[in-house]
Amino acid sequence: MKPARQLPSLRRALRPLALIACTAPPLLAQAAEQKIIFIRHAEKPDQGLGQLNCQGLNRALALPAVLLAKFGKPDFVFASDPHEKKPDGGQLYNYVRPLLTVAPTAVQAGLPINTSFGFEDIKGLQRELAAPRYQNAVVLVAWEHKKLEDMVKAMLAGMGGQPGAVPHWKGGDFDSIYVLTVQRDGGKAVASFRHEQQQLDGQAAACPKP
Repeated sequence: MKPARQLPSLRRALRPLALIACTAPPLLAQAAEQKIIFIRHAEKPDQGLGQLNCQGLNRALALPAVLLAKFGKPDFVFASDPHEKKPDGGQLYNYVRPLLTVAPTAVQAGLPINTSFGFEDIKGLQRELAAPRYQNAVVLVAWEHKKLEDMVKAMLAGMGGQPGAVPHWKGGDFDSIYVLTVQRDGGKAVASFRHEQQQLDGQAAACPKP
């Protein structure tokens, strides 16, 4: 312990440090980054059936290795509600394709799949993805390709991005990945778009042997 006579001089020496501490600006909070990975369901049979064909099943089984290598383990997984029926091949079927496509990835990641939203309810899904719990997370979404294109464009338009950068999702394209990155800082959200590929075309047309 210092002698009492030295305390006044010690206080004088510490005054500049105290002044700096009081006047220094507060540390800025780190901006949150949300990455949303949009994939279309895999290949389907000619009859529709709301179902995948064997080639689509093989794509779904190959997807975990691709997605986990590209983006790491997701924090949340979404697919459209399979209870909702969709016209397919001239008849109404339960629309299970997106769920079946993303299920192997969710299984490997040890995650549940949120199927709360029907394939047409993209506004509901957008509202959900804007919730605080998803704002610093990697989110994987499997959906119908036309609705995905509309949703990505709408999200970019609403968050200062460039909807025109989003290419048309062609009917025969099951390989695209649309990646939306959302930066949030001080209540402001800015979105950017990137187009990637799974590189999984040409999977076997025969189903895996049991």
